[in-house]
Amino acid sequence: MEYDLKNYAVRAPLESLTIAPYICRTPITDTMKTNIVAYYKKHDPFSRYLTTDKRRVKQLSGLYHSNKRYFGRRVLDIACGGGVLGFIIEKRGHSYTGVDINPDMISWAKNNAKKIGSRNRFIKRDATRMKIGGAFDTVCILGNALCHFSTHDLSRILENAATNCRKNAHVIVDYRDMVGLMFAKQWNVGTRLVEKDKGRISTTKRCDTRTGFVVTTTTDLRKKKEVLFAHAIWSPFIIEPIMNDHGWSLVQRSFSKRWSGWLDIYERTI
Repeated sequence: MEYDLKNYAVRAPLESLTIAPYICRTPITDTMKTNIVAYYKKHDPFSRYLTTDKRRVKQLSGLYHSNKRYFGRRVLDIACGGGVLGFIIEKRGHSYTGVDINPDMISWAKNNAKKIGSRNRFIKRDATRMKIGGAFDTVCILGNALCHFSTHDLSRILENAATNCRKNAHVIVDYRDMVGLMFAKQWNVGTRLVEKDKGRISTTKRCDTRTGFVVTTTTDLRKKKEVLFAHAIWSPFIIEPIMNDHGWSLVQRSFSKRWSGWLDIYERTI
C-alpha cells in the first residue's frame, strides 16, 4: 500500500497507538464540536465547502458518476457543509436532505437553495444525538467528514438511521487512513504543517488513544489565535466491524493516493 501526504513533515517520534473498537463520549469530542464553527470560520477556508469552489464540485461530481448505481432516489448527507453534493444530484432526479452541526454552513446552503429554486432540504442538527426525519435509500458521509466523529459517534449515527433506511440501502463514506499514515511516519506527534497561503500553522500535539483522536492546534498567522481541533483515527479495520454490527456489509472499497484515504460503500443487509 502506498501513501501520499507530501505536506506533512515528521518532527517527532510517534506515540504508541492502540485502538478500542468502541469508546464512550468524552469531553474532547464535545470540545471539538464546540470549536467546529470557529475552526471553519477562522482557520479553514469556508469557500472550499460551497458550490463556488469548482474543485470541490468536480470532485463530488466525479464521485457521484463513478458510484451512481449506489445512489438511491432519497439521499441523506451527514456533515453536508454547503450542500454541494445535493445541488449536484438534484439535477439527476434525487431528493436530498443535508445535515450539519455548523450553522454557517446550513445558512449558506439554505440561502443558495432559495436563490436557485432548489427543493433540497437542509437541517442544522447533531446527527449523533438526534434522529433525522424521513426515509432514505443512501446515506453519505463524505469529504473526510468522518474525521469529526468518534467510533461511538458513528455507532449512534447508524442507530439513528436504522429506522430511516430500508434493506439494501447504501452508506457511502470516505475517510483518511490515520493508522496507515502513522505507521508510515507521515503523520506524527510534533508534526507541523505550515500553510502560508491559508495563513495558518497546524501542530499535532498528541495521540489520545482513550478517545481515538489525534489532537491538533491550528493557529491563525494573522491574528495569532489558536483553536483546538481533534481528528478522529480511522482505518478500514476500525470502521468495518462497526458497520457490520449495525447490519451493513461492505460491497466496495477503493483507495485514493491523492489524500491517503478510503472510499467505502456498504449495503444494509437487515
